[in-house]
Amino acid sequence: MEQIRIARGLKFFTATAFALATLFFFWYVPLVVGKLAMNPENAWLKWPAMCGMWLIGLLCYLALALFWGICSRIGKDNSFCRENARAMKRIGLLAFGAGGLILGGCVFLGCAGSLGVLMCVLSLFVIFGACGVGVVCFALSALIRNAAKLKEENDLTI
Repeated sequence: MEQIRIARGLKFFTATAFALATLFFFWYVPLVVGKLAMNPENAWLKWPAMCGMWLIGLLCYLALALFWGICSRIGKDNSFCRENARAMKRIGLLAFGAGGLILGGCVFLGCAGSLGVLMCVLSLFVIFGACGVGVVCFALSALIRNAAKLKEENDLTI
Protein backbone atom coordinates (compact mmCIF):
# COMPACT_ATOMS: atom_id res chain seq x y z
CA MET A 1 0.00 0.00 0.00
CA GLU A 2 2.90 2.34 0.80
CA GLN A 3 4.35 1.80 -2.68
CA ILE A 4 1.07 2.89 -4.28
CA ARG A 5 1.05 6.14 -2.25
CA ILE A 6 4.65 6.86 -3.22
CA ALA A 7 3.90 6.14 -6.87
CA ARG A 8 0.84 8.42 -6.81
CA GLY A 9 2.90 11.23 -5.30
CA LEU A 10 5.61 10.80 -7.91
CA LYS A 11 3.04 10.70 -10.71
CA PHE A 12 1.44 13.89 -9.37
CA PHE A 13 4.87 15.54 -9.43
CA THR A 14 5.46 14.28 -12.96
CA ALA A 15 2.08 15.55 -14.20
CA THR A 16 2.74 18.93 -12.57
CA ALA A 17 6.18 19.10 -14.18
CA PHE A 18 4.57 18.24 -17.54
CA ALA A 19 2.04 21.08 -17.14
CA LEU A 20 4.72 23.58 -16.12
CA ALA A 21 6.97 22.50 -18.99
CA THR A 22 4.07 22.96 -21.40
CA LEU A 23 3.51 26.49 -20.11
CA PHE A 24 7.21 27.23 -20.34
CA PHE A 25 7.91 25.82 -23.80
CA PHE A 26 4.66 26.78 -25.54
CA TRP A 27 3.76 30.06 -23.87
CA TYR A 28 6.74 31.70 -22.14
CA VAL A 29 9.47 30.82 -24.63
CA PRO A 30 7.53 32.05 -27.69
CA LEU A 31 6.65 35.22 -25.76
CA VAL A 32 10.28 35.98 -24.87
CA VAL A 33 11.66 34.99 -28.27
CA GLY A 34 8.98 37.10 -29.96
CA LYS A 35 9.98 40.14 -27.90
CA LEU A 36 13.66 39.59 -28.67
CA ALA A 37 12.88 39.15 -32.36
CA MET A 38 11.25 42.60 -32.44
CA ASN A 39 14.76 44.00 -32.55
CA PRO A 40 15.69 43.99 -36.27
CA GLU A 41 19.22 42.81 -35.46
CA ASN A 42 17.86 39.67 -33.80
CA ALA A 43 14.86 38.96 -36.02
CA TRP A 44 16.71 36.22 -37.93
CA LEU A 45 17.26 34.31 -34.63
CA LYS A 46 13.54 33.73 -33.99
CA TRP A 47 13.12 30.34 -35.66
CA PRO A 48 16.54 28.89 -34.75
CA ALA A 49 15.86 29.83 -31.12
CA MET A 50 12.35 28.36 -31.20
CA CYS A 51 13.53 25.12 -32.80
CA GLY A 52 16.37 24.80 -30.29
CA MET A 53 14.07 25.36 -27.33
CA TRP A 54 11.48 22.93 -28.67
CA LEU A 55 14.20 20.31 -29.11
CA ILE A 56 15.23 20.81 -25.50
CA GLY A 57 11.54 20.57 -24.58
CA LEU A 58 11.26 17.27 -26.45
CA LEU A 59 14.16 15.88 -24.39
CA CYS A 60 12.41 17.02 -21.21
CA TYR A 61 9.13 15.38 -22.26
CA LEU A 62 10.94 12.13 -23.08
CA ALA A 63 12.56 12.19 -19.64
CA LEU A 64 9.16 12.76 -18.00
CA ALA A 65 7.68 9.84 -19.96
CA LEU A 66 10.51 7.56 -18.80
CA PHE A 67 10.03 8.75 -15.22
CA TRP A 68 6.29 8.04 -15.48
CA GLY A 69 7.19 4.44 -16.37
CA ILE A 70 9.43 4.24 -13.31
CA CYS A 71 6.57 5.53 -11.17
CA SER A 72 4.23 2.90 -12.60
CA ARG A 73 6.69 0.11 -11.79
CA ILE A 74 7.12 1.49 -8.26
CA GLY A 75 3.33 1.34 -7.85
CA LYS A 76 3.43 -2.34 -8.87
CA ASP A 77 6.03 -2.98 -6.13
CA ASN A 78 8.76 -3.47 -8.71
CA SER A 79 11.07 -0.61 -7.73
CA PHE A 80 14.31 -2.48 -8.16
CA CYS A 81 14.27 -3.87 -11.67
CA ARG A 82 16.50 -3.63 -14.70
CA GLU A 83 13.87 -1.58 -16.58
CA ASN A 84 14.06 1.17 -13.94
CA ALA A 85 17.86 1.12 -14.08
CA ARG A 86 17.79 1.50 -17.88
CA ALA A 87 15.18 4.26 -17.67
CA MET A 88 17.28 6.19 -15.15
CA LYS A 89 20.32 5.87 -17.38
CA ARG A 90 18.31 7.16 -20.36
CA ILE A 91 17.03 10.08 -18.30
CA GLY A 92 20.64 10.89 -17.43
CA LEU A 93 21.60 10.80 -21.10
CA LEU A 94 18.67 13.09 -21.95
CA ALA A 95 19.78 15.54 -19.23
CA PHE A 96 23.31 15.61 -20.63
CA GLY A 97 21.85 16.03 -24.11
CA ALA A 98 19.78 19.02 -22.97
CA GLY A 99 22.85 20.54 -21.34
CA GLY A 100 24.82 20.00 -24.53
CA LEU A 101 22.10 21.65 -26.62
CA ILE A 102 22.05 24.64 -24.29
CA LEU A 103 25.83 24.90 -24.50
CA GLY A 104 25.65 24.68 -28.29
CA GLY A 105 23.01 27.40 -28.32
CA CYS A 106 25.20 29.62 -26.17
CA VAL A 107 28.16 29.11 -28.49
CA PHE A 108 25.93 29.85 -31.50
CA LEU A 109 24.52 33.01 -29.93
CA GLY A 110 27.98 34.06 -28.75
CA CYS A 111 29.38 33.73 -32.26
CA ALA A 112 26.40 35.69 -33.59
CA GLY A 113 27.09 38.42 -31.03
CA SER A 114 23.64 38.05 -29.48
CA LEU A 115 24.50 36.57 -26.09
CA GLY A 116 24.56 38.99 -23.19
CA VAL A 117 26.58 38.47 -20.04
CA LEU A 118 23.52 37.85 -17.87
CA MET A 119 22.15 35.27 -20.29
CA CYS A 120 25.57 33.58 -20.44
CA VAL A 121 25.79 33.30 -16.65
CA LEU A 122 22.19 32.07 -16.40
CA SER A 123 22.85 29.49 -19.11
CA LEU A 124 25.91 28.21 -17.26
CA PHE A 125 23.78 27.62 -14.17
CA VAL A 126 21.17 25.77 -16.24
CA ILE A 127 23.88 23.66 -17.92
CA PHE A 128 25.37 22.86 -14.51
CA GLY A 129 21.91 21.84 -13.24
CA ALA A 130 21.28 19.62 -16.27
CA CYS A 131 24.64 17.91 -15.83
CA GLY A 132 23.92 17.50 -12.12
CA VAL A 133 20.63 15.77 -12.92
CA GLY A 134 22.51 13.53 -15.37
CA VAL A 135 25.12 12.53 -12.78
CA VAL A 136 22.45 11.81 -10.15
CA CYS A 137 20.48 9.70 -12.64
CA PHE A 138 23.58 7.70 -13.58
CA ALA A 139 24.33 7.08 -9.89
CA LEU A 140 20.72 6.03 -9.21
CA SER A 141 20.82 3.79 -12.28
CA ALA A 142 23.86 1.97 -10.91
CA LEU A 143 22.26 1.61 -7.46
CA ILE A 144 18.98 0.33 -8.91
CA ARG A 145 20.84 -2.11 -11.16
CA ASN A 146 22.80 -3.47 -8.17
CA ALA A 147 19.62 -3.74 -6.09
CA ALA A 148 17.89 -5.54 -8.98
CA LYS A 149 20.74 -8.07 -9.12
CA LEU A 150 20.45 -8.72 -5.37
CA LYS A 151 16.66 -9.02 -5.67
CA GLU A 152 16.98 -11.52 -8.52
CA GLU A 153 19.47 -13.59 -6.50
CA ASN A 154 17.18 -13.54 -3.48
CA ASP A 155 14.15 -14.50 -5.59
CA LEU A 156 16.05 -17.55 -6.85
CA THR A 157 16.93 -18.74 -3.33
CA ILE A 158 13.40 -18.57 -1.97
